[in-house]
Order: sequence, then structure tokens, then C-alpha cells
Amino acid sequence: MKSIPAAAGDVLAVWTGNGLIQDLIRVGEALQGKPAVANHVVIVTHQDQAGRWMGIQGQPGGVGPADCTPYLSDSRTMSNHGEPKPNDHGQLTSLLASAAKSLGIGYDWVGIAEDTLDAFHVEDLSAMINPLWRWPSDHNLLPGHVVCSSLAAMLYDLPSIGWAHPDLGTERECEPADWWRWSQAQAWKDSRKVLAQATT
Repeated sequence: MKSIPAAAGDVLAVWTGNGLIQDLIRVGEALQGKPAVANHVVIVTHQDQAGRWMGIQGQPGGVGPADCTPYLSDSRTMSNHGEPKPNDHGQLTSLLASAAKSLGIGYDWVGIAEDTLDAFHVEDLSAMINPLWRWPSDHNLLPGHVVCSSLAAMLYDLPSIGWAHPDLGTERECEPADWWRWSQAQAWKDSRKVLAQATT
């Protein structure tokens, strides 16, 4: 089976199986009118000595390593490989260093609970639990807790990187379906137009 192209810095929105948790994530996405394909996100970081693409992922045990090989050969995977990722000021190095610093960051269970409540349109209750945990107000700090998709959005949003990504301004709420839709629609093209209009 043919693999999709990959490079360090790419974000993969992937299908990881039909387990209860995976299915619940996709049901929540469908309830919000989002494509219910991806239930997980992996950030590509490097190739190992065997030539396999490796990455990092947010997961219940904390941010950890991931083998991207099965995802790159899965037709359901969406990648932002074609998105321009400027590296004129060392953005890729900054992303990879920040990804390394992210290893071990805890899982955002409060964020998962909020996403679940939002999916079932219980926004008032969702707003009530938000004060239990907040992202740092200083954008130069890594958050204390992430999920797979918010980790990717947070890294892209760092001032030293600044790459376009879904859910600009609400990175903590970014879900796998947002990255999947972003990549399928090549939404970075529209994002560049908006940025260009804002600077003229």
C-alpha cells in the first residue's frame, strides 16, 4: 500500500480503531457536525535509524512517542503535509525543541469533559467546570495538560513558530476532526488570505 508523504512538523489526523473510547470521540465529533473519521492526532518529528517516521502524541499517560508508520499507509489519514511551514527563523527547530519539552505533559481530562458536554449541548455545565483548569495566560509557556489535537495546535501557535492551524485563538478546544477537516480542505490557503488582508 502506498504511503502518504511525511516531513518533520506535519500533523496527522488519524483513525486508531473501533474501541469504545475511539468511537465515543467520533460520536462527539459527529454530534458537533464535524467529520467523524479521525479520533487522534500525531505530530511527525523525525525518522528513526530504520527510516520510519516517528512523532509525539498526547495520550492518557502523558505526551509520548508514536510510530507514524501505520497512519501514513491508512487511506483515512489526513495530513497537512502540503501546508507551507516557513522556516526562515528556525521555526522547525523551535517546534521540535518544544515537542521534546512536551514529553510527559499530562492529559487534559477537564478539557475532555468540556468537549463531551459541548457535544451534548450542555454548554452551561461545560462553562462551570472550566475554572478547574486553565491554559497559561502567557503564550510563552507550555500548558500543564493537553490532548493530542490541542498539543499540535498549541505548538503551532507558539510565538516562535506561528504556523497556521485550526481553531486559531481556541487551541485548547481543537479536536482531531478539526485537524482532519483542516487538512482535507487545505484550509491553510484561506488562512493565508485572511492574514494577508489583515496586514494590508
